[in-house]
Amino acid sequence: MLKNLCLLPVIALLFTYSQALCQTGNSPFTSQGIGDIVDLGLTHNQGMGGTGISNGSFWFLNNINPALLPYNSFTTFSAGFVGENKTLENAETSEKNGSGNLGYLVTAFPIKPGRLTTSVGLMPYSNVGYESESLVNIPNAPNGEQALRVVEGSGGFNQFFWSNGYAINKRFFVGLKAAYIFGNIKKDESFVLPTVSNFTSGFNQRLSTSDFIFTGGIAYNKDSIFNNRIQFKAGLTYDFGSKLNAKNFSRLELRTADIPIDGDTLNRNDAGSLSIPHAIGVGFSLNNGFKWTVALDVKYQPWSDYRNFAGGNDDLGDQVRIGFGGEFTPDPSSVTSYLKRITYRVGLAYENTPYQIVGPDGSFTQVNDFGINLGWTLPISRVSNLDFALQYGTRGNVDDTLIQEQYLNFYFGVTINDQPFKKRKYY
Repeated sequence: MLKNLCLLPVIALLFTYSQALCQTGNSPFTSQGIGDIVDLGLTHNQGMGGTGISNGSFWFLNNINPALLPYNSFTTFSAGFVGENKTLENAETSEKNGSGNLGYLVTAFPIKPGRLTTSVGLMPYSNVGYESESLVNIPNAPNGEQALRVVEGSGGFNQFFWSNGYAINKRFFVGLKAAYIFGNIKKDESFVLPTVSNFTSGFNQRLSTSDFIFTGGIAYNKDSIFNNRIQFKAGLTYDFGSKLNAKNFSRLELRTADIPIDGDTLNRNDAGSLSIPHAIGVGFSLNNGFKWTVALDVKYQPWSDYRNFAGGNDDLGDQVRIGFGGEFTPDPSSVTSYLKRITYRVGLAYENTPYQIVGPDGSFTQVNDFGINLGWTLPISRVSNLDFALQYGTRGNVDDTLIQEQYLNFYFGVTINDQPFKKRKYY
């Protein structure tokens, strides 16, 4: 069993093309910066508002705070799928779109059960996906002719990571994660002239990166407070700021039927960098064994310090995310009722995203995001589970940010745990 389990992530990685991770529906906001930064939480975390900085679990991997890895004493493989249905709306029209992609592949195994656990995995780091059309004026054009401008962006960055968590004692934990960031973001811009409809002029750009980002974590656990049944937990994560090595390719093209027939390369994989700002997160939680957990997370990242390949900021602001959620299992050890062994989750998430809209007077309006989360876990064996989560939310509004996104995200995950070690350690 152990050998087969260890082969599962290897086989999955070999047959998973990295671009399958970087797919998203149409989101105009992702034209700024490097797109949407992907939440590190696995499916069970999403059901609780994305919380996980402090709340480790015996049954699940913690992919948010590496310090909490020793809580899991299993050899574990976890995979997840993300589906999205979105409605975009402005003052004049609305449109619907959807997408689905692989969310994550993560495996972990204890080096020393209850003391040291290591984990490796693959998941998206950022997602980019947008498409827009507009009419632009043509300088010196007769009769005030306009050109149709079409802008498309796609891709994103992935991360292959290695995390380690160490329990100093029953109360204090430390962890470190090293993530290799790779992938590319593509932008295509074309202009269609009404008098020469058979030809279009275009601009093609590809930004790629290949470098490392590091995250540290600490966690604290107090076994009993109040009536000696409630555990108090706290955690902290710190993402070190990084200058990612990057390359930029850009080209001007003349096209017919979207096929380039002539062009001029402006940048041929010129070397540069992307400055990713640091981030700090804190979390607190209370739990009563395996029966219930309540958690609160806050994370801050100053994206105003971000610098793109050209040294600009892309009008990004500082990001603050607050997640709150809980889970409840009626009777985790029930042998007579399957329904009582199902874990139910609910959560809320509020975020000041880094995206900002520049108004006519030059002022900035930050785009806010609010979501409501639901989730549940179905046990499929004594130690393995199927996980589900739903998130409904809105981002932006028509009055302040000109565009509003309403989204319904669906998360599905599977957690396969190998047989536990004989001596279980509870924290």
